Amino acid sequence: MEVKNQDQYNQGLSRYKLLSATAGVGSIITTNIGTYVLISDIDKWEFIHAANVRIKAINEDNTCLPEDRYNSAKREISNEMGVELVDDKRFIEFLRRDKGLVNLLCLAAIPHLSLSEHNNVNLRDNPIIQQLKDRSVDKKADHFTIPATHFPKWFRNEKGLLKTYGEWKEEWVQSDKPIWLFAPPRDPKTPHASGRQVWAGPDKYIPEFTELTQLNLILICENGHLSDIPWSRFLRWKTETKGAGNGDVQLFTYEPCCDEPLLKWSENKNQSEGYGSVYLECLHCGHGGGSTPNKPKINLEGITNLKPFCAGHKPWETSLKTEEGSPFDKDCYDNNGGRTKMQIALVTGNNVYFANTFSSIYIPEERLTGLSKEMERVLRICEIRFQSTKGMIEKPEWAARKIDELLLAELSVQTEDRDRFIRELKDNFVNGVRTVMLDEAEDLHEQYRRQEYRVFTEDSKVSDNGLVFTEILISENLAPYFTSIKRVEDLKISSVQLDLTRVKPSERIIGSDGKVQVGKGKNIFSIPDDAVHILPAVENFGEGIFFELKQTALQAWVEKHESELALRIKNLLPNGGIFNGNALRQKILHNGGKLLLIHTFSHLVMRELEFSCGYPTASLKERLYIAPDMAGVLIFTAEGSEGSMGGLIWQAEKDRIEDLLQKAFERALDCSSDPLCWESDGQGVFNLNRAACFSCALVAETACEERNLGLDRQVLVDEEIGFFKDYFGGDTGGDDLGTTSWVK
Repeated sequence: MEVKNQDQYNQGLSRYKLLSATAGVGSIITTNIGTYVLISDIDKWEFIHAANVRIKAINEDNTCLPEDRYNSAKREISNEMGVELVDDKRFIEFLRRDKGLVNLLCLAAIPHLSLSEHNNVNLRDNPIIQQLKDRSVDKKADHFTIPATHFPKWFRNEKGLLKTYGEWKEEWVQSDKPIWLFAPPRDPKTPHASGRQVWAGPDKYIPEFTELTQLNLILICENGHLSDIPWSRFLRWKTETKGAGNGDVQLFTYEPCCDEPLLKWSENKNQSEGYGSVYLECLHCGHGGGSTPNKPKINLEGITNLKPFCAGHKPWETSLKTEEGSPFDKDCYDNNGGRTKMQIALVTGNNVYFANTFSSIYIPEERLTGLSKEMERVLRICEIRFQSTKGMIEKPEWAARKIDELLLAELSVQTEDRDRFIRELKDNFVNGVRTVMLDEAEDLHEQYRRQEYRVFTEDSKVSDNGLVFTEILISENLAPYFTSIKRVEDLKISSVQLDLTRVKPSERIIGSDGKVQVGKGKNIFSIPDDAVHILPAVENFGEGIFFELKQTALQAWVEKHESELALRIKNLLPNGGIFNGNALRQKILHNGGKLLLIHTFSHLVMRELEFSCGYPTASLKERLYIAPDMAGVLIFTAEGSEGSMGGLIWQAEKDRIEDLLQKAFERALDCSSDPLCWESDGQGVFNLNRAACFSCALVAETACEERNLGLDRQVLVDEEIGFFKDYFGGDTGGDDLGTTSWVK
């Protein structure tokens, strides 16, 4: 690659990608010059760190009333730092409870940022910096970059010498060459064969040096840890064991091959491709060189079977100043209580990183009902009674001393759980909360969606900043199936990354006892939970269509076809074991054919929207509302899709919506993979689909909440058990639509 200038290592990074399912804190990004870098935790992001310090001071300021702290933080962070906040107090309250972030006060809207290597920043034209200059705020460009470090740390030169990034960099510095010319990492002793010269300072030119090649093998663990392969230890281990005992390898506590390893990586071009043709040796001690029987030649054959015990490394938390070493968790155990074993992976492998993200539909506070009349009554009394002579409500002091059992008895409070009433009364009164209180004894995620569902179903029209929707007239043909359909003209969606996992995505499994089991994940921050005052978030505006299916019709359909539906979902239900896909199986267990019906309906509508208004499914997203008391789906434009062009809401008219659904159901009857698809007993990942494949029902992975699983066309349009079978005209069946004989 030709050396261009000192900021060549910077590259744009979309804010939507930064908080996507495949990228974020702890993910490995391929740069535009082919090297790999690891995104650091948010405590290393300058604008997040600085904002966190300021908000901490506001939270600890006793002269600032709790209900005024958010507005104070908003003024200070936005005006003085140029960081806009995401206004969604409901979301903040949820995160405080779900993640245990008791002092979380704000969400910072991520601007369009740049990914930058340390010591190599030059963003003078950054629009954020220009904006701050207009506000007379002095900020440096690197305050608005996402820091990252090289990972893996191992690089080799053209001669095969294998060293860490830090060792190569130290050699470069000692050779008295400008540090900016080290990007991308280069061999300080090997000039480029072309003989090109590069500028190294005033009136000074030096040869361009050859780039180093970064290795692409790493170790990952199911608990989210990430490690470089300790090649010197690997060399000694394989020499002494000849590769035996891969199942129980104490690789990270093994002794290095010698005190001063000088490793060489070589590839035998005469052998077939594969790790068996890659050889590793130490030029200093002779391990792997084949000079003696005790030091045979060592290649990487069978390295994919290497499963060393996890050392708990978290290199995304590495200090950017030292760049070497890695923070680690002392203990790392699997679900059975045994030592967790790592596995070899390519940095570009799809099992290296899974971001656990959560999205929130903005609901105006005045639309969030749910506080009991008794709670509202007592709150009004408290606000009058605890008024000080200065006209200020002394909430923190009085609440701590006066909101107790005696107060409830004095006010004759009627409640079944007096302890919980006191706790919620304090939370409402002290913190100024006026949202639906989430019951910690139930699934917080389901309760959170129920709030949104109630707003969409109980209000026929909402017109607030951030949420605008109206109910459309439903035709006689659709009335038996839908209670309401809403045209959502304005929608604000906020997303945050909760944590990250590797090997397999995190699953939330709700057991028969109602308790939630969540896979272990690593936080995106490295400070204690109570020290987190702000989190980065992505705010997106779009449009959508909300469908509410008729509960009475669904119940009648389930009862009428109970045996047929039970037979269709038999192979999809959990078998008692814990394995991939069990979270969805639990949802199917709790909701039965209702889940398959609503989820498949959502996919068919998204696929039809591709034809009717030109949105690819990658530009759409679904939000499922499926529970005993919920039966709906919101289809909306996804993050980063520039989705306020009117395409969806244009379809949400009485005549167009019926035509949209009619065509969607017709296409559902015909798949190019039929009859194999229609008659399938299980297909897709984990065999969690029935009559659904890429040709008929699957959408872009980013559009689906359940990874394109839990789908079945038959429960919608089969002429015997299909929920919408009568929509086509009763007993006329599929033949009038040109279906083939096997459908019948």
